[in-house]
Amino acid sequence: MRNRFLQHVYIFYSLVFLLNVIHVFWPNPVLYTVIGVAGMVMIVISVPRADRVFKILGGILLAAGSFFFISSGVSAGKIPAFFAGNVGLLFLLSMLPWMNSVVKAGRYNKLLHALLQGNGNRSLGPLYVRSEATMVSLAAFLNLSSATISQDLLINQLKHVKTKVRNSFVAMTTLRGYSLALLWSPLEILLATSIFITGANYLVVLPWMLLIALFGIMIDAGIGKWLFRNYELEEQTSVIKSLSDHKKKLGGFLLALVLFLVVVVFLVNVIQFDFLFAVTIAIFPFAFLWAVLLKRKSSFLTIGWPTWKKQTNHLSNFIVLLLALSFLTESLNVSPYLEYLQNPIIALEGHPLLIMLFIQAAFLVMTLLGVHPLATMGIFGGISELLMGALPPVTLTILLASTAIATVPSAPYGLIVTLTSVSLRMNPYKIVMKNLPHSLVLGFLGILVAWFTLQIY
Repeated sequence: MRNRFLQHVYIFYSLVFLLNVIHVFWPNPVLYTVIGVAGMVMIVISVPRADRVFKILGGILLAAGSFFFISSGVSAGKIPAFFAGNVGLLFLLSMLPWMNSVVKAGRYNKLLHALLQGNGNRSLGPLYVRSEATMVSLAAFLNLSSATISQDLLINQLKHVKTKVRNSFVAMTTLRGYSLALLWSPLEILLATSIFITGANYLVVLPWMLLIALFGIMIDAGIGKWLFRNYELEEQTSVIKSLSDHKKKLGGFLLALVLFLVVVVFLVNVIQFDFLFAVTIAIFPFAFLWAVLLKRKSSFLTIGWPTWKKQTNHLSNFIVLLLALSFLTESLNVSPYLEYLQNPIIALEGHPLLIMLFIQAAFLVMTLLGVHPLATMGIFGGISELLMGALPPVTLTILLASTAIATVPSAPYGLIVTLTSVSLRMNPYKIVMKNLPHSLVLGFLGILVAWFTLQIY
């Protein structure tokens, strides 16, 4: 009976996601509490099914959250609502397989494989550069979907490479490429939040963010090419067409990505949906229409339906981490200990470079402790007037966005790291250690460019 229930637990999760959708259009506090109660039930269901490392991490988050909650003096009746914050993220994770399914149904796997393969070069060095460039191109439009698609292809392409080398390669090139794309993507929530805090113009900020991304790509691609220069791929068993033979398909693929971007931008700017919600609800209808236009509807549904059910049934690791993280973040925001995080920035007033270094350190340390960079961004947003007294809006935007996004590949509880951890069956802290140097370098690049703009603005 229990096994039968677990095989159909996607139905319960889908109902919770439906309640979350209703709450977007009808923000009722009672409904939000109901979603939180359902989230607590999801944790109870998921803990026995989660991997050991995620049980431990979830337990630590819940314990830390409990400490902050007790210190807040808030009524215990508020606890359920504290678990509802990240249900939308789980909904997004549940929908990602549909985008992957249309890629498979349209046989774009071979196209992406051609992009990743290189011109017959069997060394992993050039493949690292090519993979990172592909991630930078795709992540700006597909967000997390780009990671799942690229990682699946790379894992298959590197199946004959030693597991340790393969895991390092995939964890580095995909996560680092992902973070470099987020720096300039108008869809990135951290960039959008920093602009909201400062009121800066995106078009003014964009060239500087592209400059940081360009420097980041040049540095990391060079390092990656050197690190993996002595590792080789096995001979391919099948011959893949050259990229020139895929021009028409590549053009259609890029057009689809641009159209998806247009749809999301329309939902965010015209309909006024939240970014996360806009991406989530756009995935299935867009993927379905794409499959219809490709005349692959049957293949899309045949691949997508069982994949979606399996993915949703096995969200246990994500549920334990994300809902526990929601509780921690909400508890911290009502805790008196929040003031201790704000006081240092006040003490550094009049020292712009020290403020920049402190902001980078705060994002990195808080991220490593499990606090989402959006929560840290909120802390700085609370003293935005003080910060803008020391730094111009454009400079502050560049600083906040770049140092926050730099932590993405090194966030042990972040979506992209957790997704990669599950995909590679790799401890998230090992992934963090692989990418921590990149986060530090990218953060320093952000500070360097922000300091340069300080002389201009």
